Amino acid sequence: MKRSFLFVALLFTVFASCKNYEDFDFTGSVVDYEMCNGISEIGYAVALTSPDTIGGDYTTREMQQFQNVVVIYGSDRMLHSGDKISGRIYLDPGHSEAECNYHYNDRDVPEAVFTKLSVEK
Repeated sequence: MKRSFLFVALLFTVFASCKNYEDFDFTGSVVDYEMCNGISEIGYAVALTSPDTIGGDYTTREMQQFQNVVVIYGSDRMLHSGDKISGRIYLDPGHSEAECNYHYNDRDVPEAVFTKLSVEK
């Protein structure tokens, strides 16, 4: 009985740790950044041009306001304000709360994670 309980608990842990996500194409411009775990992990505030209805209103450090913004984590390179980017992301509500040392409670924009990233030259 004890072995079957341990097996079921182990099986549940394995399935719970698997992330199942549905990523989608996006295009947009980087407008700001937010610290996650120091300089090694940063969330980028991206004003999306496509899709055009999933983001929220965002105010940058320079007090510029943007619409349709998503904060995206997991970049494989350093991005800068004004960079035009595209690729694939998946929405991950509460990503910063679960994964980051810094969590921003004063904004109401979705959080996402990159699965593919391209920067226009």
